[in-house]
Amino acid sequence: MDASQIIGGLWVGGAPPPGNYADRFDVLVFTAEEYQPDDRHFPGARVRRFPFDDSVRPSDEDLMTAWTAAEAVARDLRRGRRVLVTCAMGRNRSAFVAALALHIVTGEPGADMAALVRAHRVDRTGVSALANSTFRAYLRGLR
Repeated sequence: MDASQIIGGLWVGGAPPPGNYADRFDVLVFTAEEYQPDDRHFPGARVRRFPFDDSVRPSDEDLMTAWTAAEAVARDLRRGRRVLVTCAMGRNRSAFVAALALHIVTGEPGADMAALVRAHRVDRTGVSALANSTFRAYLRGLR
């Protein structure tokens, strides 16, 4: 599986193949609208679904979905759960939600949380997370 640890209990990664990840993660968060596999394929882990589009112009609904996902991830992190946030490639939607969650948990500026995610998440092809300039600009606006 292609996933990178961002901080202690938070990972960002691409769409995980079906399997039992309970030894590594308590919660799997699926953000890719095109990849929403059945829960039964991931025994032992809580599955959360927040599908939205990976668009350079996300809709207000997509941004609200990302915030809702981030709030759930933040709650899980505060409860000491190990969380894997995923999207198709583990680059944009998952990294965006992770950066938002870190902003919620730490109160640090969104730009700093984006930099933290980008520093730790490079996919197996060598591409850094948050290539979506709209997501990066949105995070820069969070103080």
